[in-house]
Amino acid sequence: MTKNPKIYRIDETNRLLKSLKQTDTIIQKIINTSFKKLKYKYPFNKENLQKIVKGENTYFLYLYKSDDIVSDWKEFLPNGFTSKKDFTEQKLSLLLFIETEFNIFCIVGGNAYQIILPFIDHSFGLNLYSRIIKPEFDELLSIKSRGITGSRAGISEQFRDNYRIIDFIKFGKVPKEIHLKLSQEVSDLHFQFLKKNKTDRVQIFVGKSFQIKKSVDFNDLIKIIIEICYILEQIASDYLSSYEEITDQKYISDYLHPELITRIFNDTENVYKRGQYSNTTFEYDFCDPNNIEKFYEADYYKLKERTENGGYSTFAEVTDRTEIYDTVIKRGIERCGVNDRFKFMVFLQGARITSHHNKIQTSASSFLFNISTEFPINNKPIFLVDTKWYHLRDTFVKDLKTNTEHILKTYNASNTILPLKWDKKILRRESDYNSSYNSLKNYIVIDTIIKDGLELCDILNYDNENLYLIHVKYGFKSEMRELTNQITISARRLRETLGSEEKTILTKIYNSLTNKGNNIDNLSLSEFKELFKKKITYVLAFTSHLKEDLSVIENIDMFDSNIARYSLIQCSGEMRAYYYDMQTFQIMRT
Repeated sequence: MTKNPKIYRIDETNRLLKSLKQTDTIIQKIINTSFKKLKYKYPFNKENLQKIVKGENTYFLYLYKSDDIVSDWKEFLPNGFTSKKDFTEQKLSLLLFIETEFNIFCIVGGNAYQIILPFIDHSFGLNLYSRIIKPEFDELLSIKSRGITGSRAGISEQFRDNYRIIDFIKFGKVPKEIHLKLSQEVSDLHFQFLKKNKTDRVQIFVGKSFQIKKSVDFNDLIKIIIEICYILEQIASDYLSSYEEITDQKYISDYLHPELITRIFNDTENVYKRGQYSNTTFEYDFCDPNNIEKFYEADYYKLKERTENGGYSTFAEVTDRTEIYDTVIKRGIERCGVNDRFKFMVFLQGARITSHHNKIQTSASSFLFNISTEFPINNKPIFLVDTKWYHLRDTFVKDLKTNTEHILKTYNASNTILPLKWDKKILRRESDYNSSYNSLKNYIVIDTIIKDGLELCDILNYDNENLYLIHVKYGFKSEMRELTNQITISARRLRETLGSEEKTILTKIYNSLTNKGNNIDNLSLSEFKELFKKKITYVLAFTSHLKEDLSVIENIDMFDSNIARYSLIQCSGEMRAYYYDMQTFQIMRT
């Protein structure tokens, strides 16, 4: 009898387990805690826990029965476990714990996964693989990852034959599950006993668990556990996990979360004087990560606060998403003052944002859930995305700088595309700078014109062969994430529009331009639509935000926002892979 089990690792640093020393005590705590939470009828029963020793490892089996069914686990397990137990007539759930010198592993059967879920090491499979990874030789079959930048929060990708790990673009993605073929070298070194032919390469699945994609008997399982222990003694590579999630909940709740609140609280002094240079300004990106497009395309937003009876009431309504953060902060100041940090924190934790399109609510989330930011802790960059905290490794930061420089140098737009300088003392807002192109020939200012939720671009520029859709942002910092989201959403919607016969959105944009009296170079509607038959290129335009107007390309170390760097890298790759060419341009300030 064979099985294809997933192997999990118990996290002995879990707050409920860390004071326990004996494995049987740990097992009892896990089962009792989960049984109580899941409202199971019966508590932990010592008589249901069996223990046997095989080699250097000790195996603990806990059985509990539920619905009527015959279990096939009796044939899988050795006689030492099955001789005194009735495996028939009921559905069997089981927990097989394996105690090794330094770890406790677990295999589940039936409905038992939910029992161990709160107590497992959620990065175990990925961490294990990082110790045997061979990027040039490991063949990637499929991967599920979480998007940190761009418009995709969850990404599932499948690959054709011979797609190597080294070909996978890791920036902006956190791997969650990977299915791959190991290199010939690693297959032979660690899992030779599972191979039928000399040229076979072992397939594995890694995520929260580690799984050999092959049915094995109990003796092979023992060998796999021995190899896992050996692999865990090796040094982990940071190739795949250049940045890693911070999972220490005590560190998050005691240090990182209070630091976030403190930085927002300190930003209250800047809320009424935006645009002025300040060392204490809180840099952030604000967007509902689970509903990015719905959030961007909303007609208006309702800002709500918690009421005394536990409900919510609307205290403000805005049509510009960039006003949400300051409006909420101002309300916090109004309610809590500028001296009571704790009361201010409670207000922020209770604030809620809903977005609406055509009078229909399209998304809802808490205020803090919408904030992505980055700040240094002990000279190490820490960043928050979608309520999850991440630590960037030094190698990742180095790679970010190298790739950012490559994009800025390789895909740099003509130095004449935006000839006007941006003096922030005169042109305080982005809309002021964009409007300065309204009278220039071959430029059409589309800033603030949104039709059917589409913000096509800020400035349109064209010549005989090319059409440039220019998106503008002041500074090269965390707000770049918002700018890159705007570009990818615009590119997708434009491609859909140009695939339609009527191109209705272009008609609506044209009509709005004429109604506002914007310069359109005397183009008719048909001539305006003809522009989009030219070669389309998006341009990501930005300025330096430092006191001195330094070139980002030549002074990449002076611009320390990693959110800006990986947003640019992700957007550049996504645009070229799925939509249009994209160039970059730095607007001079003086």
